[in-house]
Amino acid sequence: MSGKTALSGSGKRRGQRDTSGIISDEEAIDKEPSGSFAWKILVPSQVRILSQCPTPEDLEEKMSGILSLASHALDLKEASQLDVFVVSFHWAKEQGFDERQLSGFITLLHNVLENIKSDMGKAANFQYVKECFSGVGSDNPDLVSIPLYFFKLEHAKLIIKYLISTIFQHYSLFHYLYYQQQDELIIGTDMKLESCPIGSSPYPVPLQEALPLDVYEEHFIESEPEKSPVDTTADDENATENFIDGIVSAVEASGNDVIKTVSTAELRGLIERVTNEMILPARAEIKNKIKEKEQAYLNRIGKIQAK
Repeated sequence: MSGKTALSGSGKRRGQRDTSGIISDEEAIDKEPSGSFAWKILVPSQVRILSQCPTPEDLEEKMSGILSLASHALDLKEASQLDVFVVSFHWAKEQGFDERQLSGFITLLHNVLENIKSDMGKAANFQYVKECFSGVGSDNPDLVSIPLYFFKLEHAKLIIKYLISTIFQHYSLFHYLYYQQQDELIIGTDMKLESCPIGSSPYPVPLQEALPLDVYEEHFIESEPEKSPVDTTADDENATENFIDGIVSAVEASGNDVIKTVSTAELRGLIERVTNEMILPARAEIKNKIKEKEQAYLNRIGKIQAK
């Protein structure tokens, strides 16, 4: 028994109104008279979200999401339209408009911009604004369609003055904005990057204003290990043997009758004696002469560079 009493006292009956004073968006739209500009672009929940934005940047972000202006960072038309709505909403909020009035004002602003998009003239568009405020102050908006019935006459004067200074004085500019195609500029830069050489001798070369060359050579260049002298005696002997073998083979292949009477050993001995007594000494003499010439040229080049 006590459980039922507690449940009926704390719970809400089915169909009971919310006593918090905030009605749902659907209920607010249903209660609005026909032809009203309230809740057409911004519903009550959206107006409350925008009114609670602490900074202009936050207001811009929320407004772009509500109005589906996702490309405002790239599209000049969307960016300009978003700026108009953000500034106008902030202005209306500063005037003390309530939620219904804020929503109706944004709807009026949206319609004015849409008229510019549809190529409506300035005079016709201004006449449209005056007609929207006709009948303001009437007590029976249901009998006569008054889009902005929730405004007072002083509000109507403020809004018209605001629209003149922000929209109609720059009407040609807005018309140009909506009818002139935006140029798509693709800006690119080709960059060539050069990497430094591998940090090994002799690179990188020390800068002129950095280390002196002698310090660099003493402390940073790794000296190459001295190569032990290579014994070339064995290589020379092998080259001589190959040379003699090649001559013996060539002589025997000549087919001369005199060569056929000489044995291979005798022929090889004869060729070895000629090579050792005549060819090898001449070869060593030529090599020494070449080295002397090289040294002479190097000395002359050194004298020229010293000058």
